[in-house]
Amino acid sequence: MRLVIKGLASAVAWLVAAPLAYLVRWCAPLDSGEDFFRGGSQAVSLLPGPLGVLVRRQYYRIVFDTPAQGLTVEFGTIFSCRGTTIDRNVYIGAYCTIGLCHLHDDVLIGSCVDVVSGKQVHFFDRTDIPIRKQGGRRLKLDIGPDVWVGNKAVLMASVGRGTVVGAGSIVTGDCDPMGVYVGNPARRLKSREAGSLESTSEV
Repeated sequence: MRLVIKGLASAVAWLVAAPLAYLVRWCAPLDSGEDFFRGGSQAVSLLPGPLGVLVRRQYYRIVFDTPAQGLTVEFGTIFSCRGTTIDRNVYIGAYCTIGLCHLHDDVLIGSCVDVVSGKQVHFFDRTDIPIRKQGGRRLKLDIGPDVWVGNKAVLMASVGRGTVVGAGSIVTGDCDPMGVYVGNPARRLKSREAGSLESTSEV
């Protein structure tokens, strides 16, 4: 009975998500500024409760053309770039902003996390013209399998497999696999390799 109810809930979520999701997906060639894409993400971010989670799962499966098995995106979280890739069993907490990235299997992202599309989203070398007119460059961050990112962290660089990023940390350089990174800028505190980790309670 439980499986039947779960299947019906997923079907209802697909019916709710599909009209907007396919519209956003098919309009990609006309949406060079990705304003329409962000608008769709903002709209589905406001659906509360378990139904909201199911709708967002179906919505991003369609928009990103990915299975996104086990995806959970909590209330208030928005995606800003079409090119993002989501693998299996990814959890994203509430009120996050997710830029261009690849979220591998089993990534856990806490609440109020910002995943920025690299460190050169805005160029600012020149002083004779406003920063908004200088352009920028997006980098697709690679967030490896089994990564855990704590609340209110900011990611501006890639994070290796199995790494933990502490709450409030600001990642400005690539994080090696199986590390524990904390601080601003984030530094490797210790390793998660067998026999080397005493405790993660301070993260």
